[in-house]
Amino acid sequence: MPFKELSVDELIQINKNRVELTFKKGETIIKQGALAAHIVYIKSGLVKVYREHGTEELVLSLESKGKMIGLQALFSQGIYPYSVTAYDDVSVCLLDLNAVKSLLSENAMFASQLLNLLNEETLFSYNRMACLTLKQLHGRFADLLLCLSLRIYKRKEFSVPLSKKDMAAIMNMSQESLSRVIKDFTVEKIVDLKGNRISILNFEKIRHLSLVG
Repeated sequence: MPFKELSVDELIQINKNRVELTFKKGETIIKQGALAAHIVYIKSGLVKVYREHGTEELVLSLESKGKMIGLQALFSQGIYPYSVTAYDDVSVCLLDLNAVKSLLSENAMFASQLLNLLNEETLFSYNRMACLTLKQLHGRFADLLLCLSLRIYKRKEFSVPLSKKDMAAIMNMSQESLSRVIKDFTVEKIVDLKGNRISILNFEKIRHLSLVG
């Protein structure tokens, strides 16, 4: 984490300019186009990061504990480029944007770590767009399962606060198409779904479907 690069005095400076909040499921944490006042650090919970266009939205990513959101505002015109909404109860720490900015010029290692995080986000966005535009339905669902298993929950069995409507929106497919894909995955004993509980039974098969799309 970038904050490991800060001195005691710099950490005190950051702590003087932070506040902790909780958001309930469905509440907006960041609004696209709003003036950016904070960097958001997720302490717990699951959120969706998405672009809005009229009444439509495109889910860019799912994020959870340990993620810093809004870093783009540090190097732009200070406008949030996306919205963020809580998928379940979420606890966050809001870091004053100007306080973080001031440290960029004072601590080169801290600035380098933040740039590394932004680079990782850029590479993730490339892969995300490739998934949505180049992969078939089964490949998209495989990508979602890998995301949940490897990035979010870090295990093969987990419960998700996502409805089928939520999952369909994440993969840019209809709920009917999602139901067909889920049926295929369960019949082939790739996954087992009971309510909001997902158990991955054949991890290698999911990796293969993700690769071949």
